[in-house]
Amino acid sequence: MSLDNLRQLQLDKFKRQVKRVYENKVFHQRFKEAGLEPGDIQNWDDLKKVPFTGKQDLREYYPTGLVSGNWDDVVRVHMTSGTTGVPVSMVYTRNDLAVWGECMARNFTAAGVTKKDVVQQAHGYGLFTGGLGFHYGLERVGAKVIPTGSGGSKRQLQLMREWGTTVFTGTPTYALYLGEIAREMGIDPVEDLQLRIGCHGGEPCSDEMRERINERLGYTAHGGGMRRCYGLTEMGGPMAMDCAYVSGIHVWGDHFLLEVLDPETLTDVSPGQPGEIVLSNLSFEAMPILRYRTGDRAVIDETPCPCGRTHPRIVRFLGRVDDMLLVSGTNVFPSQIECVLLQYRELSENWQIVVGERKGLHTLKVEVEPAGDFNPAESFVELLEKELHDFLEITCRVEIKSPGTLPRYEGKAVRVVDERKVSL
Repeated sequence: MSLDNLRQLQLDKFKRQVKRVYENKVFHQRFKEAGLEPGDIQNWDDLKKVPFTGKQDLREYYPTGLVSGNWDDVVRVHMTSGTTGVPVSMVYTRNDLAVWGECMARNFTAAGVTKKDVVQQAHGYGLFTGGLGFHYGLERVGAKVIPTGSGGSKRQLQLMREWGTTVFTGTPTYALYLGEIAREMGIDPVEDLQLRIGCHGGEPCSDEMRERINERLGYTAHGGGMRRCYGLTEMGGPMAMDCAYVSGIHVWGDHFLLEVLDPETLTDVSPGQPGEIVLSNLSFEAMPILRYRTGDRAVIDETPCPCGRTHPRIVRFLGRVDDMLLVSGTNVFPSQIECVLLQYRELSENWQIVVGERKGLHTLKVEVEPAGDFNPAESFVELLEKELHDFLEITCRVEIKSPGTLPRYEGKAVRVVDERKVSL
């Protein structure tokens, strides 16, 4: 679809969703306070008048306060774990599930998955949106799905050998961990497995981590590579992915409107400049969410991809506000630390941040394991500390741990240990 036609489709669908959410009591009151009625939204400038939605809204009105469709039409409920407070939920009609499945099928097709592929789906099943979202998209493509879910790493590798698995899905952290287990079992992914594509999501993944995953599981050796998936429960779950050109994560513009705003002024940033991703779900019936502030900082490219698709692409992530640490008045993103660490082949991908407090002052320490038999000299640690200081603009101590001492994860990695009396 041409960019002009895509933009017109987005505006038409946005206007329909405005009418839908206007029937919800919470959104109706928001529009009333803003002096807006659905008929006032006619062009792109009018779109900016629509109030933002935030994560606090989904928590405040949990579980069904933001449902705009007919509750009797709801056939599915998903939500976050809620381990740090009230969970974030999303509900779906049959049509919502069909739209979600279509977006995921597009993801896998763009990634290079076909009906000839045997796919091990290792994202967790259950309340988490990842597992079922991936599963139904893969089935829609026609691929042969082995629904392992997360965990059971030795069994995962055994199944890969027995069934000739060609595609693996799961978190990036789990992909690296599985490669580590393969090495311990004497399995060479290049010689003993047939993996060619990895579709990994659920947590941030730097370019350096992607490179390691490609090598560790043999994707590139078999003519493929790792694809990053992006999504969030508030928009229905995983919904965007790299194509085979790996030139950015495609956000399907006919189903999701993507804005990039300055997080301070809330105005549009110039093309190619970093900003906060704001998303609107243009197709869901049960619980459409408009102008949702994701807290994700990224750079977007709206020019056509080399693959020919005209949908906007997320070409670079700069960090998620939810992951940000405030240490002695300085904003620190775990992704920044990973970017520095994984540039060194002498270091493994097993690391964590420990934030502490000493004599009323915050302290920051990075614990990391060496790769292989590397035994770092004191000068190497000093070099690493200097580079982290230059990058973060804050003093950061580095401690090299013995191999195998830091936690391993079969789902999302927990990178931060906060030992402060009051978490800030």
